[in-house]
Amino acid sequence: MRRLNRNLDSASFPPSFTGPNRLAWELELLQQQREIRRQPTEKHKFQASRWKQAKGQLIRETINKCAYCEVNFTTVAYGDVEHYRPKSIYWWLAYTYFNYAPSCQLCNQKFKKANFPIPSAALQAPLVRKNSSDSYLNRLAGFITPDPLDDTLGRPFAAFTADHTNERPLSIDPYLDDPLDYFAYDHDDNVKEVWIIPLNNTVSGIALSCIDLYGLNRKDLRTKRYQALFNYRAVREIVEITTPGSRPNRAARASLQLLLMDNAEFLGMYQHYETRPVDPVPDII
Repeated sequence: MRRLNRNLDSASFPPSFTGPNRLAWELELLQQQREIRRQPTEKHKFQASRWKQAKGQLIRETINKCAYCEVNFTTVAYGDVEHYRPKSIYWWLAYTYFNYAPSCQLCNQKFKKANFPIPSAALQAPLVRKNSSDSYLNRLAGFITPDPLDDTLGRPFAAFTADHTNERPLSIDPYLDDPLDYFAYDHDDNVKEVWIIPLNNTVSGIALSCIDLYGLNRKDLRTKRYQALFNYRAVREIVEITTPGSRPNRAARASLQLLLMDNAEFLGMYQHYETRPVDPVPDII
């Protein structure tokens, strides 16, 4: 996992998640919540076709990779628009772009599902009663989530990030948290696997919970990460033992630059090792 940045270029950003349309979707959610207060058997009628409109933009942000396991999934699967905070709990964030991440189906559907561990109470939902008036809901709509393109039109983004910090889920949002502050890596040349582990004891609760939540140490990932790390270690070793400026050194440095490109699988792992020594590759693998 690595730190991600939102691409909020107005020229390419999906217009449904900003402006009047965002307001209308918020109002609809508030009205549905009022009906649920009146009739507890009712449920929110979420429309998946709406968040699917964000998929293209989200995939561009991660360069075709799952935001959690960092595997390139677009050539073999459709992938999911994952709600970081599950819509079944955080209903008011169902159509919030800042609550989305592109995910492979294994991380999202097999492992996380609707789970979302938090240390205490969840964020407080917008106050909606069964007798809330239409005028009240109309005043509230538009101000419970941020507008991605105009921070003056909705809930300030700073308040949205403060909510995340204050709730402090036992998982990592790669857009708001830096995974380098939580994860380290441990490899075994005998079994040829790499595990994600907590960076230190201070963050171990969040790190271990997140690893379990998304299945980040599942067998296929441990093996695939080892293959990637072995290549990285080999290139690093050539860079370090060859004469600077020599042809082998230049070739190795070029290979290393290629491994560190944004579209590389397991870039977060490489970034972790960039400031640390790595073991020489074994003579026989």
